[in-house]
Amino acid sequence: MSGDIPGAAVPGSTLDVLNPARAAAGNPEARKVDQYPAFDWLRFLLASIVLLDHSGVHFPGPLGGGLAVDVFLALSGWLIGGILLKTQRSDLPRFFYNRSTRIWAPYFACVALLYGLALAKHGLSLDWLKYLFYDTTFTHYTFTRFPQALTEMPLGGTGNHFWSISVEEQFYLVAPLLMILLPFGRKIWPWVVVAAVLMALPSRFAPIALGVLAAVIHQRQPLVTGTWPRHLALGLGACITVALMWRWDVTALHAIFAVLVVLALAMPGRRMRLAVFAGAISYPLYLNQWVGGFAVSLLLHHMADPGPGPTVLLTFLASLAVAIASWYVIDRQVMARRNDWYTPARGRTAMIVAYSLLIIGLIGGGTIRVMGG
Repeated sequence: MSGDIPGAAVPGSTLDVLNPARAAAGNPEARKVDQYPAFDWLRFLLASIVLLDHSGVHFPGPLGGGLAVDVFLALSGWLIGGILLKTQRSDLPRFFYNRSTRIWAPYFACVALLYGLALAKHGLSLDWLKYLFYDTTFTHYTFTRFPQALTEMPLGGTGNHFWSISVEEQFYLVAPLLMILLPFGRKIWPWVVVAAVLMALPSRFAPIALGVLAAVIHQRQPLVTGTWPRHLALGLGACITVALMWRWDVTALHAIFAVLVVLALAMPGRRMRLAVFAGAISYPLYLNQWVGGFAVSLLLHHMADPGPGPTVLLTFLASLAVAIASWYVIDRQVMARRNDWYTPARGRTAMIVAYSLLIIGLIGGGTIRVMGG
């Protein structure tokens, strides 16, 4: 399917949800974001790489699911940083409302399914309670310790990919404090310092910080212009960086590669319906990849082993089907109605709930850690 998204759509329909122009008409924040068509396919590709990695596909060298998540995080830093640069303090309720309606419903549905199945299969345990607490307070990345977590987590480590959701959520809560409430938060130098410190550490926040830094620089001196020579040069830089990672697999190179990929693909243009749909299902695909794997395992339990290749293909197709179903049942319904549901009071409520969950998680997780949990 090709062509631009039709302008006429029934409110609440699939096309309305997938139409950037109609989204911008009903959501002031959407007008702060440039349209980058390649990002839709990038999201789908990255989610697919993570799925394949978790399905047992071996990628060469530093390539694979971990690096794909780094690009995801850099993309968030670039886009959300760009939004916050154009956001005033009075707009913060809308900002938090949009983040919560986009992230929470599909995420908590996935968490409920995973922990519900684990409870039914293995019963209640202290580890079940501990990781449920981490995942519902977005502190999974903060307190989960690997590799022991893979044997403690429900269903044999299923849901270990939730760490990236906690990183994203913490970024959404910290970035507005830095960029809007601090007088120097939109200057370049604070983000140079933050990015440099995080890149010097084994931190998964480094790609996000570097993405924000790129957005701050771009506001003053455009890094991407839509001209092919500039973007080809950025793509070449990404290739050189990933080559260096074969020799030095360090946090800084991961973050630099991730941001260069984002900048290389940040070419403004008109988005197409199929691409928008692929980008839209990338989040439920990332969240629910384990469901497809479980379904295939059940299917093949009483059958002859078809081999790794067919099994991976079946897992990918099953996960894709689950992602599409999840998007239609959850994401599409919420996104089609969220503009009508919005009020400043609901935005403030979302903000209070988000910060409260994280604070409770940090206090509770710290207590668990001190007690030896």
